[in-house]
Amino acid sequence: MIDNLTRLAAEQQRQFDSTTSSRTRKERGHFGTSPSIADFMAGMFTRIRPGPLRILDAGAGVGTLSAAVCQRVLQQKNPTRLVFELWENDPRLEVHLQRTMETCRKALCNGGHKMEFTVQTGDFVLEHAQPSLFAAGSTDSFDLAIMNPPYFKVRKDSASARAMEHIVSGQPNVYAFFLAVAADLLRDGGELVAITPRSYFNGLYFKRFRKWFFERMTVRRIHVFESRMDAFREDEVLQENVILLGEKAGKASEVSLSSSRGRDFQNVDRQILPYRRVIEDGSGDRVIRVAASALEQQILEEVDNLPHRFRDLPFKISTGPVVAFRATQFLCRQPFDNTAPLLWMHNIRPFVTRFPSKNGKPMHIVVSNESSRLLVPAKRYVLLKRFTAKEERRRLVAGILESKDSYSPFIGLENHLNYISKPDGELSPEESLGLAALFNSVLVDRFFRAVSGNTQVNAAEIRAMPVPCIETIRQIGRAIARNRDRTPQTIERTVGEFLDLPMKLIEDLCEASP
Repeated sequence: MIDNLTRLAAEQQRQFDSTTSSRTRKERGHFGTSPSIADFMAGMFTRIRPGPLRILDAGAGVGTLSAAVCQRVLQQKNPTRLVFELWENDPRLEVHLQRTMETCRKALCNGGHKMEFTVQTGDFVLEHAQPSLFAAGSTDSFDLAIMNPPYFKVRKDSASARAMEHIVSGQPNVYAFFLAVAADLLRDGGELVAITPRSYFNGLYFKRFRKWFFERMTVRRIHVFESRMDAFREDEVLQENVILLGEKAGKASEVSLSSSRGRDFQNVDRQILPYRRVIEDGSGDRVIRVAASALEQQILEEVDNLPHRFRDLPFKISTGPVVAFRATQFLCRQPFDNTAPLLWMHNIRPFVTRFPSKNGKPMHIVVSNESSRLLVPAKRYVLLKRFTAKEERRRLVAGILESKDSYSPFIGLENHLNYISKPDGELSPEESLGLAALFNSVLVDRFFRAVSGNTQVNAAEIRAMPVPCIETIRQIGRAIARNRDRTPQTIERTVGEFLDLPMKLIEDLCEASP
């Protein structure tokens, strides 16, 4: 049993899951950590010294992560003393957590080590988020913190959001509060290992948090999962998850980026990069860019060298105005004289728009004075999906809508679509083809994945993307129009040649295309 502490914790997780609905677990933001991920996380600490070593596990659940730390210590010959402080405010989990930690304590004692623990059942964030704490730092610091914090959105007027208003911008998520408090509780030189959604790596919602957090924590390592569902597949979690190793008040030098295809960590791709190539702070936003392979690093370099940002071009990107549940009185399943087509994500394919396309959803929208704010003129647009299926290989999918695709002078675009237009007129055929080629290329798709931690494609992120000049976009479009070959490999070669990419990179992109 001494050799399987993490597996024993997993059995406690199984028992808890069997008596608690997945809906209840999701509402509380509880997603248990698998044994293999817990062991991997515990192994990320650079060193576990003999002690006494104070360890924080906030949002401890059944104690799987702390058990993994104990498992690692059992493999060390030098006697070690561990002092755990665990926070868990779900009373249904407390009994499982106590069992896990008591088993770990006995195993460590039998192995010649010492361990003590306390379980705190209060609110971890509210108990620590006093202004004096964040102004002066904690006097009772921890050496290590390991955590899989709960994650769910909270209201901006909630008690926790008000207590943490110094890091809140936009829609707050409780996991960021846990990270901030843990960072404050660490001593200088202390280490934090946390598995969380990747969404805080970029975007306006987490801008203040990133500034606060990365002024205090130095990134040492980031691990990504190549599949969105690998980290928490039992709970059907959509978010991309990452594991971060950070050091409190460390000196910025290098960052280790690693990736795995699943929970089998025997084959982990890893590279060491200069700090500034991972934590990009040119605009003061401290955006974290995760390119976990040499190919993706080269993609970042090439796209970064493009001369413009999308917002500089004479195009406009907007989000579809039809929010279906708010517009039910205007939605129809059959066309009438006073309706227009309503397009959803499933209507969009690379370079084309398929309508009608049966998906069980209303495919038409009433044209009236009351619905006019939800309609756009039927003309040429480039349409981008805002979301992709969990295991879809591409994040960016761009279709082209022609005015003839609508049986009405208007069109309805559902809110899960972005659309690119030309405010002073209409996109030309070569402009629409060129833009669609860029967004459908592996080059731009991989770039977007590296810089965006969101599972959706936000218009603000597209506006900030590097792009070629408008004439190059038109040249790409004209070349595709002449060739009429829309296969992925042809798209990569056409885009690559007009962007003057190295031939080796073009061939690698062709090989990586679906």
